[in-house]
Order: sequence, then structure tokens, then C-alpha cells
Amino acid sequence: MIHQIEQQMRRNVLVVDDEIINRQMLGYILDTEYHVLYAENGAEALELLRARADQISVVLLDILMPVMSGFEFLEAVKADEALRRVPVIVMTSERDAELKSLKLGAVDFIKKPYDMPEIILARVQRIIELAEDQSIIQAAENDELTGLYNKEFFFKYAERMQQLSPEQPMDALVMDIEHFHLINERRGRGFGDQILKVLAERLHSFSMESGGLSCRYGGDVFYLLCPHRPDYGSLVDAIQRAIQAMPDSIRVRLRVGVYENADKQLEIERQFDSAKVACDSIRNDHTRTVAYYDQELHETEVFHENLINDMQRAMDERQIQVYFQPKYDIRTNCIAGAEALVRWIHPTMGFISPGAFIPLFERNGFLTLLDPYVWEKCCQEIVRCREKGLPLVPISINVSRMLFDVKDLVDQIISLTDRYGIDPSLLHIELTESASAENPLQVAQTLKKLHDNGFIIELDDFGAGYSTLTSLRTLTLDIMKLDMSIIRHASRTKDFSILRYAILLAECMKLKTVAEGVETSQELEALRVLGCDYVQGYYYSKPLPRDEFETYLKEHGSNALLGGTLPLLQQ
Repeated sequence: MIHQIEQQMRRNVLVVDDEIINRQMLGYILDTEYHVLYAENGAEALELLRARADQISVVLLDILMPVMSGFEFLEAVKADEALRRVPVIVMTSERDAELKSLKLGAVDFIKKPYDMPEIILARVQRIIELAEDQSIIQAAENDELTGLYNKEFFFKYAERMQQLSPEQPMDALVMDIEHFHLINERRGRGFGDQILKVLAERLHSFSMESGGLSCRYGGDVFYLLCPHRPDYGSLVDAIQRAIQAMPDSIRVRLRVGVYENADKQLEIERQFDSAKVACDSIRNDHTRTVAYYDQELHETEVFHENLINDMQRAMDERQIQVYFQPKYDIRTNCIAGAEALVRWIHPTMGFISPGAFIPLFERNGFLTLLDPYVWEKCCQEIVRCREKGLPLVPISINVSRMLFDVKDLVDQIISLTDRYGIDPSLLHIELTESASAENPLQVAQTLKKLHDNGFIIELDDFGAGYSTLTSLRTLTLDIMKLDMSIIRHASRTKDFSILRYAILLAECMKLKTVAEGVETSQELEALRVLGCDYVQGYYYSKPLPRDEFETYLKEHGSNALLGGTLPLLQQ
């Protein structure tokens, strides 16, 4: 048994020589340690190597042979990336052949005649060990799927490249595929992996041609460091053509961020952070594929860093406040609820737009702390209104998509209403339609549990450029919120067809509708004619801080909605 295992563990050595006596001599020497395969010329050896490249540990190659010489064999191996990893030892007595063989990829030489068997065995063993060690290193430093460097080794090699060429202007590039997760969802992960491989192959070819380095940073994100060039449009075009040439291919949109003439005084990771900022700046912007990091983006990046540094203090010092925008029943003109909106009043920068900090907090995960903070403030406000004898209007609270991954999310929200003694129907759970796309099953299950416990579920931003019927079909919903972009479009173009069909769709799904961003009496009247149920916007009121909202309720409380098919108000 031990002998059989040892036989199975033996490496395969390919001897290529047209002289039978030479093959026999080498076979006699090597057979004690290795399985020996034989070929009479380069063509035969090449065919054998292509069939068993992953099983052959080393090739011993004669130079002067018929059909295909050793030089021609080396040239063919060098051109084939799959064969290039197999080390080749050249067997020759001609010194002039050594230099040419080295240039073609040979790793060592054995002199003829073969009169020192111990040296031949030692050389073969050393070359095999070196090749296997190199293979282990490559496996550690390369991404398993694409074969490009992984990020850890990429940063090391990129830093070394810049150190060795301090005068060479270099560009740092970040590339990814827009909405790649949807490709995996619709066509399967195997298809998505094939796209990543094709992209990586083109990126690797470009790296070799330009003298650069490339890596798969993770997911569908790729990094490239290369000597500066004025334009990368041809690279993007080449990648897209290669992807479109795939069987059953689909059109993908690449996004590329470039930090050109990168400042080498910065750490290499920081250089690519800047390229990533440029890449992210054209997310969902279909007018551009390549974006460059510039002074404006630099100032934005500094601004974002300041916000990130200040965000915990903003929570602790109550700089982040909850405002409330009233909702109205369109038929009765009565207050029917309110939406909780976050506002940041910074001590030095003043009012900071939610559009500036909400996406930032979403990316760095801070919304997992901010959302529960807002929920609690809303519960506290409902209790304050109850204690003051004000109408108890339901408040819509946002649940960010990342919170749907929290296992005890439902228990958190239920315990909150229990602790404040609030009927669950006074908290409307609001999620954006895009939030349901990333983990649809988890979102659907969570919403159903919340709905079963008495919470009202609102689908926000319907019609904001992402809408599909999947959300309406699979989610437990009560209310569809029409994005203000639909209202603006209808008001500007006088074309109400999209708005009409959205409201009809909601009616067919037995959902109530809320129109956001209503600003004029004309918009209000059009929505009333089309059958919309509720509206909010500056026509009635801007978002109000807590005290002003309570004053508003006190002044307009006589117009509070009583009853209705949905528990939009309780008194």
C-alpha cells in the first residue's frame, strides 16, 4: 500500500529528444524518482503537454529535432498562458543556444553528454520545487475566479511599481458594473461569473500592453494601475465588445473612475479611494462612462469625511433632528398623517441637506443607528401629542435596506411600540422599492411579520426610475407612494398618462396612493380627478420641526381625518 501511494505521488517528467539513446539514458536516470513520459519532437511534445499540462511537472527539451525544433516548442509554450507555468530545462552542448533559450523561457540547462546522473536528478528536483513553490505563491496572490491579483498583493506590487518609477506619471482606475447584482439575480451567478472573467481577461491584456497592474478588488469591482494616458474610452469599448460577444450576452454598463497623474505621496490605497470617488460620482448617470477625480470631487470627499467624523457627535448632541411633513386626505382635505424626515443642523456648517448625508450614512452603515434613533423620536412625539390632547396622526418611518438583514428587526420595532404604549397602526413602515431588490425574500418575510402585527406598510418612491411589478406582487403592502418625479413630469408636460396608470395599478392591487411633492392647486386637482387618495407637499406644508408640527396640529386639528378604510388616524 505504501509503495502504491509513493508511485501515485511521483511527479511526471516529459523528455523530448529525437535520439532514442538519449531518451533511454535520461529515462534510466529519472525513472528512480519520477514517472517519465517521452516525445520524439517538439510537435509531439506540444500535443502531449496541451493534453496533460496540469500533470507534467517539468520538460527536458532537446534543441535540434525534426518536425518542430526545441526553439519552436519554446516559442509555442511562451505564447500559451496555460502552458507557460510548466518549467522547461534545455538539454544542449551548444553555448550559443543558452541565451536564446533563456529569452524564450527556459529555466535551466543540462549539458550533454549525460555523464553525471546525480547532478541531473538534483537539477530536476530543484526546478520542480521552485515551480511548485511559485504555484503556491500565485494561488495565494491571485483571485480564484479571474486569475488577477487579489487586493492585498495588488497594493504591494502597485506600491513597489511606483517606487521603482518615481518619475513616471501613473493613473489609478476603479471599474465596476452598474447594477451587477441584478445580473446575478436574473441570469444566475454562473453567468455573472463569466462576465467577470471576460472583463478580467481584457483588463489583464490591457495591463500587459500598457505595463500596468490589475486586480479584482471584490465582487464586480476591479482596480488598474498603469502609466498615464489621456483617454480610456478604447479600453471600455474593448471590454464591452468582449462581453457582448459572449453567448446569450446582455448589454452591461461599465463605470470607470480615474485618478490621473496620481499623487505618489499618498498611500496607494488612498489613491484608489480617490478613483473610487470618481467612479461613484457617475452612479446611475447614463450620460458618462468615465469620470475623473478633480478639485470639485476632492472638496466633496473632504466634506464627506468631515460628516463621517461628526456623525456620532451629531447624534449625541441632538444636531440631527426629526421633522414632520403632514399628509392630507385629498377628498376631505383633512390631516391624515405625517412623514418623519431627518434634518441635520450642524454647529458650523449649518443646515446639511439629507441628500448629502443619507447616501453617505447608507454606504458606511450608520443608518443602522440613525433609523432606530428616528423611530424612537417618532414614538416620543406620538406620546407627546397624546399627552397634549392633540390628534394622533400616524407617522411614516423609513426602514433602510441594510436593516432588513437584522434578524430581530421585527422584535425591535414591536418592543418600541410596546414600551411607549402605541398602537402599531400609528407607525407606518416605509421602504424604498430598490430596498426590496437586494434580498427580496428576507424583505418580504419581514414586512409580512410587521403587517401581521398591525403595522401599515408603505412602498416609497414608486416610479422613481426603478419600478417593477415584482415588488407589488411579492410584498405585503397597504400604500403606494408615488415619487414626486412623476408629479413633476405630469405637471411640466401636461401628460398625466403615467400618473393615471400608476394610480389604476394601485387600485387593482387594492392599495391606497400617496402623492409626494404636491406644490400647486393644479397638481392637487389633477390628482383628485385621477383618484389619488392622499397627498403631501409644500402646497399644504413644508416639513416642520417638532414644536411647529404640534402647533400645526393644534391649529388644523379640527380638520383631522376620522375613520377611513385604513387606520390612518386614531384619536
